[in-house]
Amino acid sequence: MQTTFRSWAKWSLINLVIVAAVGVILRYKIVFPLPFVDQKNLLHGHSHFAFSGWVSMALFTAMAALLQQYTNINPSKYRRLFILGQIANFGMLFSFPFGGYTPVSISFSTLSVIFSYLFAWRYHKDLKTSNLPYIIKLWLRAALFFYVISSLGAFNLAYLMASHTSTQDWYIGSVYFFLHFQYNGWFLFALMGLLMHQLIKWGIDIPDRVHRSLFYCFFISCIPAFFLSALWMDLPKWIVATAILAVLLHWISYYLFLKLINKAFSSIAKKCSSLTKLLWTVGLIAFTIKLVLQSLSLIPSLSFLAFGFRPIVIGYLHLVLLGMVSLTLIGYLLHENLLSSRIAIAKKGLFAFVASVILNEILLMLQGIFAIKDIYFNSINYFLLATAVGLFTSIGIFLFGQKSIDIQPNDGN
Repeated sequence: MQTTFRSWAKWSLINLVIVAAVGVILRYKIVFPLPFVDQKNLLHGHSHFAFSGWVSMALFTAMAALLQQYTNINPSKYRRLFILGQIANFGMLFSFPFGGYTPVSISFSTLSVIFSYLFAWRYHKDLKTSNLPYIIKLWLRAALFFYVISSLGAFNLAYLMASHTSTQDWYIGSVYFFLHFQYNGWFLFALMGLLMHQLIKWGIDIPDRVHRSLFYCFFISCIPAFFLSALWMDLPKWIVATAILAVLLHWISYYLFLKLINKAFSSIAKKCSSLTKLLWTVGLIAFTIKLVLQSLSLIPSLSFLAFGFRPIVIGYLHLVLLGMVSLTLIGYLLHENLLSSRIAIAKKGLFAFVASVILNEILLMLQGIFAIKDIYFNSINYFLLATAVGLFTSIGIFLFGQKSIDIQPNDGN
């Protein structure tokens, strides 16, 4: 069964390489003419495949592998789900660039949503009979709940595009609804469930009261935190107040989480490889920056800047998807031996990928500042193209390093 999970993890990594390759094309078209490529349509394919093809399939793999440790799950049911998800993912990848929201692309998007519903139902059902700690079940059930909820934004967006009834507010609102409950719901709660289980597995004593407080602060704040992405609208004061409350709860959650990390620091240092520690450290830094930026969005003038300048929006999305989610997730897959960095070329590729992610964020931040200051600096697009090539090349090298590797139990070195 472990071989199956490793195969799924490798396929998820292949999907990430494809995401990076499409990213290179998108960056290339900004700098050089590429008339046969529709930038907007390709961007739709890129984003859908990044969310569903890379992150969701990698989380699917990690969660299924975790569940297998606590119950005798039927691998064929999850294998069929994985195949269904991949069909939907590649269908979106190859249909969106050639027409945007067409009946074909919408059909594959709908299939992707069906996959999420079936996985949520199947996993929730198997959680009931598993011996997983109850608090970990809470994290994973919440992740599945937000995974399903996020689809409402995708459905509404597809309806608006197909019916040609879209307005700017409804279009942007639907996009941000989907993004919020994917980023701050499905991705975040699944990662927290996996990481908190790891702490318990290491024997870290986490008082039940503290752990429940951490979970409920995150959970209660998730829904009203959506309004942080809608402050550019003319919202009633009571809704703005709930957004402020969400920020306060976020920081309480962050404080409680840091206390747990500090308590478990010696175990993390002993039982994790240096590469996994690097990935998780950069992921935590990205999470911290994300919270700071979310908090600053409460200031009206800064909220206008955040949502009014595309480079800042792109920078924030990449900060979360690459810096926080992808690096943390890869670190987890490494630690669980679902991926490997045991040979030199894989380790070098992953170090280069981390460096490329950091450089990409710095450049996007600078581009956002230049846009705010109305400074024209076209050369930065060349640097961003070079960084996109670096992201693709480095993660491709890491993937090549997975070839024919007999992964042995992790010894923490």
